Amino acid sequence: MIAEWKVKKEIIAFLEQKVPNHIEFTYDELTLSLLKGSIAFNDVEVVNLGKQTSSCEIKINANQFAIKGFNYWKMLFEKSIFIKSLTLSKPHLKFRTCPKRPDNKDEIKNNPIKLIKEIFIEDLILDSGIVEVWDSEEKVELISVESIKLHLNNVATNPDIITKYLPFTSSKYNIEFKNFNAPLGKYEKLQMASMVMKDSTINITDLSLFTVYSKTELSKEITYERDHVNLSVPVIEIENHNYSVANDSIHIYFKELLFTQPNLEIYRDKSNLEDLENKLLYGKLLQKLPFKLAIDSVLIKKGTIVYEEDIPNNTKAGALNFDKLNANIGHLSNIKNEKPLNIQLNANLMGTGKLHLNWQFDVHDPKSAFQISGELSKFNTVSLNDFLVPNLRTQTTGTIDQFYFTISGNEDVAVGDIKMSYDDFKFEVLNKDRNGVKKVLSFIGNLLVSDGSKADEYGYRYGDISAERVKNKSFFNYLWISIKDGLLSVLTGNGKKE
Repeated sequence: MIAEWKVKKEIIAFLEQKVPNHIEFTYDELTLSLLKGSIAFNDVEVVNLGKQTSSCEIKINANQFAIKGFNYWKMLFEKSIFIKSLTLSKPHLKFRTCPKRPDNKDEIKNNPIKLIKEIFIEDLILDSGIVEVWDSEEKVELISVESIKLHLNNVATNPDIITKYLPFTSSKYNIEFKNFNAPLGKYEKLQMASMVMKDSTINITDLSLFTVYSKTELSKEITYERDHVNLSVPVIEIENHNYSVANDSIHIYFKELLFTQPNLEIYRDKSNLEDLENKLLYGKLLQKLPFKLAIDSVLIKKGTIVYEEDIPNNTKAGALNFDKLNANIGHLSNIKNEKPLNIQLNANLMGTGKLHLNWQFDVHDPKSAFQISGELSKFNTVSLNDFLVPNLRTQTTGTIDQFYFTISGNEDVAVGDIKMSYDDFKFEVLNKDRNGVKKVLSFIGNLLVSDGSKADEYGYRYGDISAERVKNKSFFNYLWISIKDGLLSVLTGNGKKE
């Protein structure tokens, strides 16, 4: 009892005299057992004003901070600190970020911790915590986690490891989040119902990424065209994940990333001004990521995509939809000397046509060269009218039996070839109000369009593709104008294979 009383006094004196001035450590009660090698602080509060850290303020409140199984022998004779378990019970962690420096650079601060002994903790536990991250003025909540549980096994650090980017090592870990929220800039927000992260797997449920404004509100908030997005993914599974730091860069590796039944809805109001800023193709976008990424395989199962475009013509917005979408993205990486990124995709277009795409490009190619080929079969073109009528003032009839294309391109131009077999394909040009047919224009147009009768012995007509990229538009606009050029070549040309 006398020894415990003496040790308590020493601990209290240490906290009062040795804790740096920028850290405030308070507690309600201190309990100690020398026989068991345990110590506990109840109703703990720690405030770090951010000196030598990336956050300008850190506040931690917890019901208890407890250490159990302290090994005196190792400390006295082996010059190391061994702890059986360290537990933080029901902590509330609140972080406030630092404001930007005038030169728009984040201040890099060195880790000030100096160790003279190795520290080993068999079990490090954070139980039922809450996390908040706020901006420098504490007006915008950047991240919130309603519940977090963390369990690390065999945690170790030493005078060398403590100075690293990750200042400790561990053999196993289990992290669980519930109700994660994070804004992604002014317009979008990310949410997750839960995430369980273990040594080899990560499981995420009910992920959603969405525009915080309604479609009408977004149109009022913006000057230039911007997509209104709503993405929901019921289940995401990651196999064999690993992380490392090299040359001050974080490296992320996944063996497999699986999205099950993702649903993506995109809406664009064309009444806003068009953004004329050049858009990077996907290879250069991957290069610009602030970390190194390598994913062997990304799988999408039973996905749905709906793209809706609204032109200011007082008609219903036109929509394109892809359902039963399955995709395999191989070698998704921004690390040099990796294999080319390859995408294989199968989907139903507008509920009728069977679509297949094969797309390949080298992320680090200086000219952003790519190859893409595709096939569309058994497509009733009438289903396109929901999109064509409001957006292009045309409507079609007829069936595309088989449609193949191959395109090679770069960031400037694309060339390729196309072949197509179709039956009774026609189109009509509508009047301004879209409630009647401009018969003269439609008649002239269909005179120029071959009905498909002048085909080769296998029923195909052929055409060439030549298109120039509009650099302020997306890759998919580039793909569309390339295919459109090929379609015009098939329908209005001689149809012969060159």
